[in-house]
Amino acid sequence: MHNEDATATKFGASARVVAAAATGVATMLLMTHTADAAVMAQQGAAGSAAVANDLATIAKELQPHKALSIGKWIAPIMYIGAFALLANGVMHLDPERRKANEVGVGIITLVAGVMWWPFLIGMMVEQGIGPLTNIVTGLAGMYAFFFIALGITQIFKVESKKQLGAVAILIAWLTGAYAYYFLTKAAPTGGTWVYHFSIMFVWFVAMNFAGLFMQGKLNERLLGWTVSFASLYTFAIPALLWSMPHGHQGPF
Repeated sequence: MHNEDATATKFGASARVVAAAATGVATMLLMTHTADAAVMAQQGAAGSAAVANDLATIAKELQPHKALSIGKWIAPIMYIGAFALLANGVMHLDPERRKANEVGVGIITLVAGVMWWPFLIGMMVEQGIGPLTNIVTGLAGMYAFFFIALGITQIFKVESKKQLGAVAILIAWLTGAYAYYFLTKAAPTGGTWVYHFSIMFVWFVAMNFAGLFMQGKLNERLLGWTVSFASLYTFAIPALLWSMPHGHQGPF
């Protein structure tokens, strides 16, 4: 009986030693894993910061391509518009039509209006210039329609253009609403839309003059000078700027 008690006592002591050893091992493992988890967390945070920095760098590098992307949609339209407007301006500077040919000008104007539509449709489908897409395509669509209608009346030598003159005046005042928007709203990239406003204002004046001329209420040479100026200031120069590399696009 005495031997059995001694054996039980030794067994109990051994069990306590084993339990203590197991507890120590478990504690060491827990501390090791906790340390590893902390290291992994630190590494993860560092990795996230590195990824964020990489994304910021990529975004910065891609920013020029955004400007170039806008230019690829706008520049061709502006060049085409410059050609049509200049042709009309030069014609109106020759009221007697000694050198100007209205049918030839009509062909240029009609072709310009038709050529705008593939760019406008593509821009709408692709939303090519982001949040400004609907604004630009709506405005340009009005002028594309006007170019087509004007070209047809010139080719077929329609005598009375009073109805088209009324349309021109309406387009002028709708353009005035765009001018007000550009004058009062900040640009998404910061700064102002002052140059854009000036373009809209020139269009506002030119289209009112066109409408008044078609109504028989404006001197033709005045219209010619106005339209010729508009072809350069509001079409050719912006088209040239939008065609330049990033950092060389002036107010755009």
